[in-house]
Amino acid sequence: MTQALIIARLKLEVPGLLGRVSGLGSLTALTAKDAVPTVTPCAHVMPSGILAPVKPSASAGAYIQSVERGFAVFLSLRVHDPNGARALDEASGLIDSIILAIAGWAPTPQSVGVFAFRHALLRTLDRGVAIYEIAFSLSDQLRISS
Repeated sequence: MTQALIIARLKLEVPGLLGRVSGLGSLTALTAKDAVPTVTPCAHVMPSGILAPVKPSASAGAYIQSVERGFAVFLSLRVHDPNGARALDEASGLIDSIILAIAGWAPTPQSVGVFAFRHALLRTLDRGVAIYEIAFSLSDQLRISS
């Protein structure tokens, strides 16, 4: 559910992506064919894991633990010129726009926390396409009642 909300938000808030935002399935299909995105810029959103940075607490039949739910946005851009300057300028603006759209945002009114920006890294430069990973985490709680 959160992945779909992130996709919708990026489509709405980051016009530079031209609505080309999808989920894990689309990127998986490309990698299965050993291919890179042909139409860029585009972004793929996927969950990246759950961390439990704080010790749990248990009391009177309830177990509560703070967790951080990770999500990554993979931004793909074609390198347009021999030295990559144009692609770097485009990447910088889009990365900033993605961070501004997601950081500090609570995906639902019931969310325990808001998204925090974690990092933006160049993950690969292959066949003329630069792929950046922009990572976020969302504070949440694991609650189990007995």
